[in-house]
Amino acid sequence: MKRKILSRPHDSIIAMAMAAVAVLWLCLAALPARAAEGFDFYTDNPGIHVTAGDSLSFNLHLSGGNAAGSDVDLSVASMPDGFTGFFKSGSYEVTRVHASGEGEDTIATFQTTVPSDTADGVYEIVLHAASDGGFEDDLVIALTVSSLESGESNFYVEYPDQEGVSGTSFSYSTTIANNTLNTQNYNFSSNAPTGWTVAFSSEGTQVSSLEVESGSSKSVTITVTPPEKVDAGDYQVECAATSAREQLSTALNVKILGTYSLELSTADSRLSFDAFANKESTVTLKLTNSGNITLENINLVATAPTGWEVSFDSSVIDTLEAGASKEVIAQVTPGKDSLTGDYATIISASCDNQSAQASFRVTVKTQTGWGIFAVVIIIAVAGGLYIIMKKYGRR
Repeated sequence: MKRKILSRPHDSIIAMAMAAVAVLWLCLAALPARAAEGFDFYTDNPGIHVTAGDSLSFNLHLSGGNAAGSDVDLSVASMPDGFTGFFKSGSYEVTRVHASGEGEDTIATFQTTVPSDTADGVYEIVLHAASDGGFEDDLVIALTVSSLESGESNFYVEYPDQEGVSGTSFSYSTTIANNTLNTQNYNFSSNAPTGWTVAFSSEGTQVSSLEVESGSSKSVTITVTPPEKVDAGDYQVECAATSAREQLSTALNVKILGTYSLELSTADSRLSFDAFANKESTVTLKLTNSGNITLENINLVATAPTGWEVSFDSSVIDTLEAGASKEVIAQVTPGKDSLTGDYATIISASCDNQSAQASFRVTVKTQTGWGIFAVVIIIAVAGGLYIIMKKYGRR
């Protein structure tokens, strides 16, 4: 005889509970899957060291399939007291952007400024992004504020001491090394004496300021030009490269040896004289060293019309002391075919350091003897014509 087994009420309750647990588990399992399908809101450098007063910019990115083609609201979830910040795209401040979902794309930048009185420490800024599809994410940026820089920047000149005469341009090769944690824009200035010129150039282009990235350096050429008549002596030109947080300086030393100057004229300061064709005329030249440095090996040359001859009783002056003068006789002989009139003759004096020239007007005249002879001929011809006309004119 078989016994009939009847189910008990609590068995069905247990079965229903197990089914409910299974359903609940399935629901909970589905939640991480949805979160995994969201997006990632991030920046390339979420934790950096800064100093009080810094202005910073962070490129913001959204990646993930659910970010593609979405409009995203951007907001600041939290920010330390005194800090300021805003979202920017292009040249506009924004609160809502369109995302492509590509991680390398920058959807916006976040601009923030650390107060100048911020104490050393770690400060967090929390940014929030929420899409129309209901997805959202937070980005935490940690700023470690420290009053210490990573290193001391410098403004280095390779050869700070140079010498030469007045009017010479002195060129100095310098380097600016930015050893701070931030890009610096350096403005250039100098305290050169009145009349001096100082020019700054980089890569062949004259500049008044230069941007140098953190941890890098750039070459700068400084050209210093003193006035033509500056006194001999030692001079120092201080040059500065100033940024928002640094003032770098370097000293350039210039030694002026003196001034080269040469003047050429005549003993009576006249630059004209008379001459006759094929006959030598003399003119007394006066060379003056008007500088404060001795001139050596001064050569005299002349440029005259074709067929003329010009010579000097001394065509080379070995030494002419500063402030001294020397007279030289020039012999000028116009060509034998030179006609009456004015001609230009240029006489030049030059040495390794200086040159001078004078332009003379030479008036070629007919010699008196030939003039009288010509008058006699004219009178004879006129007399002959008179006799002929008188003798044959009545027939």
